[in-house]
Amino acid sequence: AAMAVRVRVPPGAAPEPLPAQLLPCRVQHDGPAPVAAFLQPRPGPGGELWASFRGRRLGGRELPLPPGYTGVVLRGGEPGEPPLGQPGDPQARWVTVTGSFGAITDWGADAAPLPGRGLARALQWGPLAQA
Repeated sequence: AAMAVRVRVPPGAAPEPLPAQLLPCRVQHDGPAPVAAFLQPRPGPGGELWASFRGRRLGGRELPLPPGYTGVVLRGGEPGEPPLGQPGDPQARWVTVTGSFGAITDWGADAAPLPGRGLARALQWGPLAQA
């Protein structure tokens, strides 16, 4: 079944630019976190990044989004907000834009992800889609 989602962009200033991180693990937390206190990247000799997270060594690469694309961070609707669609439809909801990003840091366990593979390869579709 399809679910209707309505995106709300708060009026005023553009959404706050935020860092986006793709970690090679699952973090059992949903909400704000002091990421900068736990993930402190250092540049490596080949342009990669090195850090540790919860005692594990990570290698990373910052990957810019394709030209003309912006990533957004969404927050799910609050309980009690009016649903979208038919009254009483449990499948309809709102999301609100709370931040934006222009690059994603792709992290690998013990090594930086290889260029041209994984997320780096997926991000190549933007210019190809326009062609």
